Amino acid sequence: MLSISLIAAFPELAEHALDYGVTGRALKLGLWRYQGFGLHDFAADARKSIDARPAAGGPGMVLMAAPLDAALAAARAWHGEPTTVVFLSPDGAPLVQSQVQMLAAAKHLTFVAGRYEGIDQRWIDANVDVIMSIGDYVLSGGELPAAVVIDSCVRLLPGALGDNKSATFESFTAGRLDWPQYALTSGDEIPEELAGGDHAAIARWRAKQALARTWMRRPDLLARVKLSPEELAMIDEITLESKA
Repeated sequence: MLSISLIAAFPELAEHALDYGVTGRALKLGLWRYQGFGLHDFAADARKSIDARPAAGGPGMVLMAAPLDAALAAARAWHGEPTTVVFLSPDGAPLVQSQVQMLAAAKHLTFVAGRYEGIDQRWIDANVDVIMSIGDYVLSGGELPAAVVIDSCVRLLPGALGDNKSATFESFTAGRLDWPQYALTSGDEIPEELAGGDHAAIARWRAKQALARTWMRRPDLLARVKLSPEELAMIDEITLESKA
């Protein structure tokens, strides 16, 4: 079972999102377990202070090390085994599917959400194993990014999806975007390749459409993978069709 904890100023922001859909169902099935650790619960003073002014001045506040230390100790005790500490920050490496697969294969994960102007760098240097970003933009805190990463990990767990093949054929898993999808409803026109019942033709249509969509929208993804001779031939077809 995958054990996930979240250390944050407001862990309930992530918890609410994780109660629904795939993650909520997988939690009820016992495929993973979760525990949030609110930093205010680990503050040492009566005011429940978790932040302080930045050294040398400047705007905003910085999360202090002491509450983080206490929360991490509690998280480690809850896990009962060593846990990988993942810090959500705009200056981390961009999240990609291969990294999600690596995290989902772990047994114990502790996500740490920043707030305000960030976290005391000394605490990051001493405790964080992975720094991760979900994009080149700034949010008010790392709670929602943590929910995004947790969702992406949980859906890869065996039994989390209705069909385990679903995760295999999702966007980015093979280094390209997904093919167009059509709901099976009466009276609507769909591409003839999907209506013919020829499984080989359907597989080729889907592969070509995935390549075409990636080639048009995210060509950078194709530059990272080695295409087969058949896929290269499809790219040639797509190029000719785009010029027609």
